[in-house]
Amino acid sequence: MICFRLNMIFCFALAFKISLCGLAMSVGVAKVDVTPKGPVLLAGYGGRATEHQGVDTPLWARALVMGDEKRVAVVALDNCGVPQAVTDRLAKRLVKHGVSPDRLVIAATHTHNAPTLVGYAAVVWAGRTTPEQDRRVVEYTEFVIDKMEEAVLAALDRREPMQLEWAQGRATFGGNRRIIRNGKWAGFGFQRNAPVDHSMPVLAARDSSGKVRAVWANYACHCTTVGSRNRVGGDWAGFANEWMEKEFAGAVSLMTIGCGADVGPQPSGSLQIAEEHGRSIAAEAKRLLTDGTILLGGVPTVVSRRIQLPLVKPKSREYWQAQLKSGGFEHQLAKAMLAKLDTQGSIPAEISYPMSVWKFGNELAIVFLAGEVVVDYAVRLKRELDWSRLWINAWVNDMPGYIPSRRVLEEGGYEADFSQVYYEQPGRYDPDVEDKLVQAIRELVGEPFMARADQEPSPYHKLPSGETLMFKRLANWVTGERTEEEIRILQKLQGYVRVAQPAVGVVSKADSEETEWFNYAGDHDHRRFIRQLKTGTELAWITPPRPKTAGSTMVYYFSGGVGWETEPKTDGFALVLNNEEKLRFDVTRQLTRWDSKDGTVELTYLPTWTSNVDSGGFFFVALKGRIPVDRNGVVPITVRSLGQGSKRWFALDTQQPDFDKLLKLSQAFD
Repeated sequence: MICFRLNMIFCFALAFKISLCGLAMSVGVAKVDVTPKGPVLLAGYGGRATEHQGVDTPLWARALVMGDEKRVAVVALDNCGVPQAVTDRLAKRLVKHGVSPDRLVIAATHTHNAPTLVGYAAVVWAGRTTPEQDRRVVEYTEFVIDKMEEAVLAALDRREPMQLEWAQGRATFGGNRRIIRNGKWAGFGFQRNAPVDHSMPVLAARDSSGKVRAVWANYACHCTTVGSRNRVGGDWAGFANEWMEKEFAGAVSLMTIGCGADVGPQPSGSLQIAEEHGRSIAAEAKRLLTDGTILLGGVPTVVSRRIQLPLVKPKSREYWQAQLKSGGFEHQLAKAMLAKLDTQGSIPAEISYPMSVWKFGNELAIVFLAGEVVVDYAVRLKRELDWSRLWINAWVNDMPGYIPSRRVLEEGGYEADFSQVYYEQPGRYDPDVEDKLVQAIRELVGEPFMARADQEPSPYHKLPSGETLMFKRLANWVTGERTEEEIRILQKLQGYVRVAQPAVGVVSKADSEETEWFNYAGDHDHRRFIRQLKTGTELAWITPPRPKTAGSTMVYYFSGGVGWETEPKTDGFALVLNNEEKLRFDVTRQLTRWDSKDGTVELTYLPTWTSNVDSGGFFFVALKGRIPVDRNGVVPITVRSLGQGSKRWFALDTQQPDFDKLLKLSQAFD
């Protein structure tokens, strides 16, 4: 057996070397520490106006180079953003080393805990800094350019034949941060039904022995888990690099960011959470490189372009003169706009925007976009192009600010409007910006990467459902230690689940309100609800039509929830069938059954998601004997508030679970 295993290992190594002979390319990788040596202002939060007070984790410039004659280089820099002037200065230095400017990519990790660079979000610091602070920002900018050059040169020196491979997986901690109410931006938070891009592509380079020497991963999420603490650190991207290098001993890792301008880490708020997010990236990278990858042959071809993105027509000189009377950032922006009018005669109505694509044959296209690009671009591009062969980076080579989509412009708010001030832009983008940018990307990527007519939708743009985990938890709970009352209810419920019929046909809006909250699986979903604020408030619906069956028990099921258990207790809610009150129930987070006084109606509630004050789950209504159907064969059901002055609520999920969900529920009882 030992000899057999040794032979297998030898055969694998031989096969890899044979493969390497045909597909190997010259690859080098290196990293250089760019942690500041002294105090300096950190980018990312305008309210953080003093120099940093310590270091949580080091910062790095990580370089990956490919090729001998036509060389390409990517630098992943732990920084909030790299202005075009910084990119140009590094590019000029690298020309003599065989890396032309169009074949250089500097991708910022967008950590909000790294020093600001000269030219980054200039309005944020205008009029707020001392000469000493400005000098230290200049010194750090010079330092980081030197260190990026050092990293690229070290990577060039360490080149050797390697095999490139890639795979695409999933990370899940990013959530859309734009809270939308009545179609308009209402602040930052976690909008669970808004788009995300949970794709996580990984590229690896293996040496002739099959050892991973470089790992490059990408995920579309703001690097803001730690928050605004005034300390240096790489946030989740830094931890991702640290953990990938632990998983692949001897390798250098590079973490870059996709179209995550409106996507934030969920949860956030501490170094520990940032490390958990980073560790999840590393675990997925390891899984992908273990389970199987796609080989890439040859140095990528590079196509680049600079386009003009349209802004709305800039305001007049009179407007900016009036704005001088305002304070803060608006005052500084007005000064900058008036200076342009004085020196250039006008304010440009377009933004010069760099972009490029690396194409590895027809196997993979990597798109590089400048600025903070919102997730809608990833969603659209992965619909119009072949998402299975597409990788999108943002925060590359320049920082013109946020790049909003048409949807974001319609909703307004931070990424569409007042963030433009910080980047010294005269106003918002014209809605044509989305079509113009997407069309340019399509042209650069080319026909071989267009989506097929029968292409399956990308699976990465919605938050993953908690349903599978919920059913597992429920099965474990059912088989655990239960009280005698719980056992009795579960035994009866086990029979009900197998025969239950859908309870919700047509819903009457009546007095109810609309919201989005956690459903039976813990997913954020649309629902209608009433509170115990006013006696008599109702939520009503009718069951789907069904022939009347005399003398038998009919069981109906629906999903919804009850909540805010800490609110004042009242007389609760009434369950009304065919205009007759049958029983009363109230908010609970426990398996509970209520019976009508005449014994003809049972209401059983099985919570499958709970918080400290709310719950969501499955309701079962058992009707015994004479079924109160109307002449159309339906049962009118109403839930009515019996109290007032309390925010306790009852909710009905808009999207009701189908029979497949009920089958899984039944299996959880077996």
